[in-house]
Amino acid sequence: MSFHRGMRFVVVLVVAIVLNAGLLATAALMTSERPLAQDISEPQAVSLIRLKETAPPPPEPEREIPEPEEKPQLDFMPELASPNLSGPDPMDIQISLDPDLFTGRPTRGDFIFNSDDLDQPPRQMVRTNPVYPYRARQRGIDGEVKVKLLVRADGTVANVTILDSRPKGVFDAAVEKAVPRWKFSPGRIDGKAVPSWVVTTVTFVLTN
Repeated sequence: MSFHRGMRFVVVLVVAIVLNAGLLATAALMTSERPLAQDISEPQAVSLIRLKETAPPPPEPEREIPEPEEKPQLDFMPELASPNLSGPDPMDIQISLDPDLFTGRPTRGDFIFNSDDLDQPPRQMVRTNPVYPYRARQRGIDGEVKVKLLVRADGTVANVTILDSRPKGVFDAAVEKAVPRWKFSPGRIDGKAVPSWVVTTVTFVLTN
């Protein structure tokens, strides 16, 4: 049985080889016998068409520029407003100067003078002693307060300022309350009362 199967396989293989060879030969013959396509048609003439040249457009006519209209002339000349240059005569202006400007002295008016600028310094007329603070008295504390005040032209006092105090803050309130009630003969320049600054020291000392 195995022998017959082997023979059958060989026969089938030989037949397959023969068929494939025949197919390849047939394809080669068909390819070699096919004629090549050739273009044998006669060439045809091509006719060219020329277009007519178009004429250029006619030039545009020049526009006439209108002449400017003449402005009507006025029969009269308008009167223009002229500035009024008239004013006060410079000679009528009067300037008053303080003569103290040329003497080196301070000027008068609202100016407050220092003691060095006065012919006569202020003199105290009425003095109200400040109240000795109770706590400072109980503790036996002495002190002093340096104060600056303004003596007006009528001799009254204003603008009280504490410059220094020892001990600090102990006697300040008593001085600020008492000094505004003082009364002075005001300082004077050329016999005229003027406001001036005064610096003085109020001393607090306990006595038996």
